[in-house]
Amino acid sequence: MSGGAGDLRAAYEAEVHALDGEAQRMWAEGHAPETIARHLHARRRALANAFKARTPEPMRSLIEARTLRAHGDVGGPSIATLRARGCSWEDIAQSACRPGRLTFDPERGPVPAQERDDRG
Repeated sequence: MSGGAGDLRAAYEAEVHALDGEAQRMWAEGHAPETIARHLHARRRALANAFKARTPEPMRSLIEARTLRAHGDVGGPSIATLRARGCSWEDIAQSACRPGRLTFDPERGPVPAQERDDRG
């Protein structure tokens, strides 16, 4: 994938990785793990929504459909879902700073990188 959607994805991933700086600052300031996790989770969802809004169709619909299938919510997993899966507050904070492991298949749109790699 070149230009356009690829550039948008790269910008999204950079902003998600930048959340780690916020996490480190909050840890250093002594914030509680739950506070940090909730803050980072909200920031991550806001980033996802902002970038999805900038994503042209039909890619946006493909991304939203995949996210809905994977998490039951087009915005991604909720805090309640993550906690129900056994994620600690630290797990949630860390995962908010990691972009999803997606790649873009020209025929299928967004897919987990492992699926793309498996197809050769």
